[in-house]
Amino acid sequence: MNELIRYARQHVDEAEMYWRRAHETTVLYQNRCLQQINLNRLSSVAVRVIDGGRFGQSFGETPERTAIVDEAKTVSMFGDPARHAFSHAHAYNDLPDADRAVSAMTGADLVALCEDTKRAILSHRPDLTLLIRAGTSSERLVIETTDGVHAESETAGLHLAFGAPLQGAGTFIHKSHASSSPFEAPTDLIEEFLTWYGWTEQASTPDTGRLPVIFAPEAAFLYIIPLCFGINGNAVAKETSPIFNRIDESILSEKLTIFDAPDLPASPFSRAFDDEGTACRRRPLVENGILRDFLLDLQSASMLRRRSTGNGFKRQLFGSGTEVAPEPWPCHVQIQPGTEPIDKMITDLDEALLVTGGLGFHSGNYSQGQFAVQAIGFHIRNGRVSGRLESTMISGNIYADLLDIEALSRETRDIPTGMGPAIEAPYVLVESLAVAGR
Repeated sequence: MNELIRYARQHVDEAEMYWRRAHETTVLYQNRCLQQINLNRLSSVAVRVIDGGRFGQSFGETPERTAIVDEAKTVSMFGDPARHAFSHAHAYNDLPDADRAVSAMTGADLVALCEDTKRAILSHRPDLTLLIRAGTSSERLVIETTDGVHAESETAGLHLAFGAPLQGAGTFIHKSHASSSPFEAPTDLIEEFLTWYGWTEQASTPDTGRLPVIFAPEAAFLYIIPLCFGINGNAVAKETSPIFNRIDESILSEKLTIFDAPDLPASPFSRAFDDEGTACRRRPLVENGILRDFLLDLQSASMLRRRSTGNGFKRQLFGSGTEVAPEPWPCHVQIQPGTEPIDKMITDLDEALLVTGGLGFHSGNYSQGQFAVQAIGFHIRNGRVSGRLESTMISGNIYADLLDIEALSRETRDIPTGMGPAIEAPYVLVESLAVAGR
């Protein structure tokens, strides 16, 4: 037991300690040249207490300073009433140990990875203005409560992202990859990047109307983030979610099965427990289009008179951190793939959009399942890509438009989105969406 929790047992009714230590090394290339190498070491602690029936919290650098408990106790005098207890002892799934080879990678190793990636791209497209970012992160997380939780994990990950701007278009073609083990410059990802960039040489704007749309894995956030808000336990408890009362009902196409998958062995985002010390478990959220469960942290579980599902994470839509309050989020979204190759999905279409991203998502009513964005991607005509999308908007509601899905690709990609959870997704062909073009 950590000394801070031992001290808390003597001074407050209940306490929870969240202690994160991280070591990050990042290499950045801009315009093909090495710009910077950053090394960061971070230690941060969040302490939440319940005393006199009220919540309080405080923050620090290490748990050695037990005065953090006293500060949180003082805050609790003015805090919200406590409607739930902190997590109790759990049995956690065993995950593979952190790969020490990732933690041992140096700035020179990351520079070599960037140089290999740059060389592979420029050998085909010497004209490109490349941006490349590579980094390693290793993290040690300890969560303890006065009710017996002792959860400890070590994780490590290697991340690579690269891309190039489109001249005069104001957009960017980029690719990214992350793994819990070392990897070389990813040949398949580079080939796909070069193919996509080659498709951008001509601009194309479809007519206004309804068209089939293929969501690339990079665009999966457009429908997964609205779903995350729909199954968020807080929204369900307050009945502000559009699907708060639809458990075991069909909400999406029967072709869609979506898991929360915290146990993927090769993923640096896998977790045995959430940020409240509750065990994470693999489970279906949507099964053949049918809603199976909500995402619950301790607070929302208490409001719904249920147990936490292990989805309390210190995460917001556009960020995370020790000082962020836990919210119900999936750990790692995994969409079950289909059987169609993406090339055949494209050649079977007379006219459609291949959407790889969207601008303006943050301003939409995503909490109600809606999205309206400037589409980034490509225009498909007569079974082939005819050019990049220009001046094109798409909009829809996932609970209406994703009832009609034509096909899922057999290819999948695991995307660290930077918004909410990582998503492993196939290409998803939706029968039609509203398109505003010419």
